[in-house]
Amino acid sequence: MSDWTIKEVARSIPFEDENFDSDNAEDAIVESLNTSISLPRFPVILVMNGTMSNGDWITYSSLTPSAPIIIPTKCELREITWSNSRTSVEFDLEFYKNGRGTTAYATREVRSGGASKGQFLSLSDAFDALDTLDIKYIDQGTNASDLVLVLFFQTVL
Repeated sequence: MSDWTIKEVARSIPFEDENFDSDNAEDAIVESLNTSISLPRFPVILVMNGTMSNGDWITYSSLTPSAPIIIPTKCELREITWSNSRTSVEFDLEFYKNGRGTTAYATREVRSGGASKGQFLSLSDAFDALDTLDIKYIDQGTNASDLVLVLFFQTVL
């Protein structure tokens, strides 16, 4: 069977899935390859030891409080998971792009309601290579302690 025949058969097979733009099998295969292999995801892990205080900057480690998070490639921040050693914490996270002196581009609220972990899903914060990201902790009640944030980025074309 020639490549031409295989492609024609694949194009003739209908494909319906709300997560894809494609409407035939061949295009769906190409679409999934383009989004899964050539657009990898990568995490950045931030670890802050001790009790957080209002106005603290969250960075790679509590040992490097002045270090901004440096973005390695054009990408989007897609998800965030967080955990800490306390339950029922209440705080906000302010996100600053390219400098702490700029205006926060986003504020995300954490009201854990008895949980010591949580997540933010379906984000689409865009960054270019070598942009910086700073995250400020804003106390809204019980302070987090031994806070860990994992930022999940996805490369974009």
